[in-house]
Amino acid sequence: MNKECLAYKLKEYVSSGILPMHMPGHKRKVPKAIEEMMTDIYKMDLTEVEGTDNLHDATGIIRDSMEFAKHVYKSNKTYYLINGSSCGILSSIRACACTGNYKNEKSYIVVAPNAHFSVYNAIELLDLTPIYLDVYYNELDIAESCDIKALKSILRVNIEKNIVAAVITSPTYEGVVSDIEKIAKLLHDEDIPLIVDEAHGGHLNYINNIDYGKSKNKFCVSALDLGADIVVQSLHKTLPALTQTALCHINSEIVSEKYLEESLHIFETSSPSYILMASIDACIRYMANSDEEIKDYLNNLFEFRRAVKKLKHIRLWEDKNKLGYDFTKLVICCDMFDGVTLAQILRDSYNIETEMSKLDYVLAYSTLCDGKDDFDKLYNALKDIDNNFLYMEKKPLAGLDKKYLGTVAKENIYIYPPGVPVLKKGDIMEKRHFDVLDEYIKKGKKVYGLDL
Repeated sequence: MNKECLAYKLKEYVSSGILPMHMPGHKRKVPKAIEEMMTDIYKMDLTEVEGTDNLHDATGIIRDSMEFAKHVYKSNKTYYLINGSSCGILSSIRACACTGNYKNEKSYIVVAPNAHFSVYNAIELLDLTPIYLDVYYNELDIAESCDIKALKSILRVNIEKNIVAAVITSPTYEGVVSDIEKIAKLLHDEDIPLIVDEAHGGHLNYINNIDYGKSKNKFCVSALDLGADIVVQSLHKTLPALTQTALCHINSEIVSEKYLEESLHIFETSSPSYILMASIDACIRYMANSDEEIKDYLNNLFEFRRAVKKLKHIRLWEDKNKLGYDFTKLVICCDMFDGVTLAQILRDSYNIETEMSKLDYVLAYSTLCDGKDDFDKLYNALKDIDNNFLYMEKKPLAGLDKKYLGTVAKENIYIYPPGVPVLKKGDIMEKRHFDVLDEYIKKGKKVYGLDL
């Protein structure tokens, strides 16, 4: 194989044996049942011909597959997304906006500001005016649950406005959930639909369907079971499915399915990949019959979490919210050095790649496809760092040019992952924004949206 080929370079990376504590959820070792279904992918790379159906007008095998998914998730209707959750977010917001007659009336949308940038793209495309719902951040700069009192105030103050939807991210990247049941009821009392970006919670339906024994650890519940009108889930993030695979569920008497389907026609490719659709189907069928595998995974997960509690300098943060927490998210804090440095040490010295690093923590993603040996490797690395590691801090890189202080953001400015803007387009860069971005740049993190 030509060593300049992308495929060669990807295989070379994988052959290094680096442990992926990050998405995609299949962790490059998909369960055998799925692997058997997904062999010879080039032979499954088809198009819309007689007998293969059409995702945008499903009446045959794709319709049957989506019907199966609908019954698994207990939704009114479930749509396959092969452009990722971003496509689902864009389509959901447009569907709500069309239902709310946004073309003929100035329209608003309630947004929790820790939203993914696809939400802000939809707001700009549809010329909606955002009303921001308060979200507070803890000492680690992790977003907490949405403020219910603030939502009540927003609905009271803006009662005369045409609010077409509200968008909430739950669970967040770090596993924090909001009170979706209360939020949905408040919104429905005003005939406002709720869209939940559950991109990081596609596994919750399956975990909550099984009995994994007595545990003090209460997993959060999917928004599908809590009254949300539209729920968008990534499969590829936390489940054994290929990158870009996602689902859009509708459970609404408010939002028009016609507008949602019309919006999916707009934002989703007209040439959907049959390989990705087959991956979605294979993933759902596997997960629907994998209670024992899920139990084994949860036992390994909680054994790991208990072991980390014995370390002196390293701990796992978790939300103590009575609504529950997504314990699959491993938020690793260290009192010896910052999160960006810890991620670098894990990568360079232990051959472990994590999902994301921020100044105060590292986020590692665990999924059903992580075995006991994977958890052991991560634990042994953390234990070694806790006991023995001496780190000589490197000289910081040049920071952010002070010319940006006080300027207006021409684009959304964010670190990716997670893709949540530090500054939204049109915001003024205040000192608090400048200091955060400056620190990230000095640590070598790439900031998107700046002309650096």
